[in-house]
Amino acid sequence: MSERKAQPKLSPLDRVRAVGGSIALHATLVLALTLGWHYSGTPRQAVAPQLAIEATVVDETAVRQEMARLEVTRRQEEERQARAAAEAARRAREEEQKKLAAEQRERQQIAEREQARLAELARQREDEQRRAEEERQRREQAERERRAEEERLAKLKAEEAERQRVQEEIRRQEQAAARQRAELEADLQGQLAAEEERQRAERAGLLDEYIRLIENRIEQNWIAPATAKPGLECVVNVTQIPSGDIVDVRVGRCNGDDAVVRSIEAAVLKASPLPKPPNPALFERNLIVTFRPDV
Repeated sequence: MSERKAQPKLSPLDRVRAVGGSIALHATLVLALTLGWHYSGTPRQAVAPQLAIEATVVDETAVRQEMARLEVTRRQEEERQARAAAEAARRAREEEQKKLAAEQRERQQIAEREQARLAELARQREDEQRRAEEERQRREQAERERRAEEERLAKLKAEEAERQRVQEEIRRQEQAAARQRAELEADLQGQLAAEEERQRAERAGLLDEYIRLIENRIEQNWIAPATAKPGLECVVNVTQIPSGDIVDVRVGRCNGDDAVVRSIEAAVLKASPLPKPPNPALFERNLIVTFRPDV
């Protein structure tokens, strides 16, 4: 044990060289013993190759162990180098961050000085603007006083003209009101006459005749669906224009289903234009027609 401790420590390359030399030496020994066994022809020489082979196997195992150890050493060295590289990168980042921080502080100081300079310039401009504003206000005050006097005189004249204009406007309004009253009275008389004419036509049965004409026109254009039942009765709201053209139709209270309602609406639209009333005074824009077809 003391002799092994006293031996100098070999490098990985020296160890590989030593193991390689040992392998070469044993290989030479195996070759010599093999050749000697063939030449002598005696059984006694046959034992030597077996010993050489066992030695070779042992040495190969040592080589594999050494190579495995060297692989571990290589990996450890690579890990050490990787850690060293990471540490160097970390230090480089720290230096870069310090450099950036210093540059940032310098830029901040420059910006602060620039802001101070701009603030001073702004203060100077404000002083100049204030003085100019005070001078402008003095001039404007004198101008306002002069204009105020002119406006006072002009106002007196305008008031007089306004009084005359108001009097003229009152006169025109009175005339317009008189015309409007006359028009309203004439319109009222026309409405009364139309209503009287309508009442006379209704009394003569012309309104009922007009409604029957419309109902017959709608019923002629109605196509009864399969769901129509006897006793069908629906209230139809019809909107027309003076020409009789229908602009809107809506079915109100109805004891039929949706198919019946749609068929009635289609019949009303198909009946457009509706018959004109026998007397124009009977025209109604909004009609309410009770639809009672024979089913």
